[in-house]
Amino acid sequence: MESIIIIDEAQNILEFNPAAEQIFGYKLADVLGKPIHMLLPERFHDDHRQHIRKFGETGATFRAMRALGVLSGQRANGTHFPIEASIAQTTVDDRKFYAVIIRDVSKRENLEGLIMRQYDSLNTLHLITLDLLNRRDIKDLLQFIVDEAVKLLEVSYCEILLPDGDELVALAFTRDRPFLASNRFGRGDGHLSWQVYDTGLPAILDDYSDWPQRHKIYEAEEFHAAAALPLLVGDQCIGVLGMTRSQRDYKFSEEHILTATRLAAIAALSMENSRLYLEVRRLATTDELTGVHNRRSLMDIGERETQRAIRYDTALSTLMLDVDHFKKINDTWGHLTGDIVLRTVAQESMSQIRKTDTIGRYTETQEGAENIIGRFGGEEFAILLPETSIEGALIVAERLRSSIEQMVFKSADQADGAALELQVTVSIGVSCLTPKTDGLTALLARADQALYQAKESGRNCVRRA
Repeated sequence: MESIIIIDEAQNILEFNPAAEQIFGYKLADVLGKPIHMLLPERFHDDHRQHIRKFGETGATFRAMRALGVLSGQRANGTHFPIEASIAQTTVDDRKFYAVIIRDVSKRENLEGLIMRQYDSLNTLHLITLDLLNRRDIKDLLQFIVDEAVKLLEVSYCEILLPDGDELVALAFTRDRPFLASNRFGRGDGHLSWQVYDTGLPAILDDYSDWPQRHKIYEAEEFHAAAALPLLVGDQCIGVLGMTRSQRDYKFSEEHILTATRLAAIAALSMENSRLYLEVRRLATTDELTGVHNRRSLMDIGERETQRAIRYDTALSTLMLDVDHFKKINDTWGHLTGDIVLRTVAQESMSQIRKTDTIGRYTETQEGAENIIGRFGGEEFAILLPETSIEGALIVAERLRSSIEQMVFKSADQADGAALELQVTVSIGVSCLTPKTDGLTALLARADQALYQAKESGRNCVRRA
């Protein structure tokens, strides 16, 4: 729609077509004989008068639309809006007249603005995606998503909730702790989040503070506009991205929700990528039968712990554990029963070294110190005890030997369907690193020699190197 306005040499309006009336909100009678600059914001009046005067002096008959760029018009109600204008001049009976054609470009400007904002949004999401691809730790990844959502979507609070049984748990949020009450929400508490998790569809509220089902822990918060979006991997919802704004009447527009939905999709894929990475790494470092570290993983960790112990001059002890008469167990009860024995011994060993995590340790342990068990081969296991003296390691070994001796194992079902009970024992060799002379290979070799001594001493005992 284009308005056509005819003005005289004094720049007063002579004609004002219906399109001009619709665009500017004036009737012809309202503007007839008045200066055309009334259709512009006051700050442009002088410049506009000068521009038309100079155009008249050039003798040019026409200046095209867009030649002046986008200008600003003013409607009868005082609102400003973007316009484009072209101007032509003619002379009749020695009198100069100008025809001004004005086009309202508000919709085009809005569309161009939307396109630019979407471009900026997609560019930001692209950069976020590149960053997420380099993050493997799930807690770090979730917190990064929350922090980026706060900036990208201009929200005051954001959280990611993941399922844990019958609860949704906030594992990342914009505060050290979300709320003093709890960060776990049962179905009777987090209604909005559960709705999104169950349906896989976004839920948007214009004002959470007025919502009848709002959670009581948010009562003291300035939560107004709220949005909860599903984190989807395929058709499966793996969590919920929730966010709120503290500014009243700052609602989530369709544009905001589109950006939030894109972010949620990227977040879900990044979380799944992290899970798959960790699963592949677990499979590559875990003994399939027993669930403990495999030999390669154990050696890698052992090398790091050995170097750390030497660097900081701290103790490092090793246990070599072997199931006594394991071949006889396989021959008598079958390999399935042998597998049960190995799994159970591994699980009991893990349980015992957790219980004795601080035995023999210095009061202040080095960061990252952790007891490690791995299957060294066949029925033999190795246990690394960082920052544990030989005396502490002997206590751990004896406690482990005693606990396994008292256990009752059930054999795999026999041909007649019966499961018989049996008991097993283990022999354990213990050694401790001497930083000035030992490396990992020597440490393990001396523990293996001590294990041989335990076997020679009648089995079911502990010997030290």
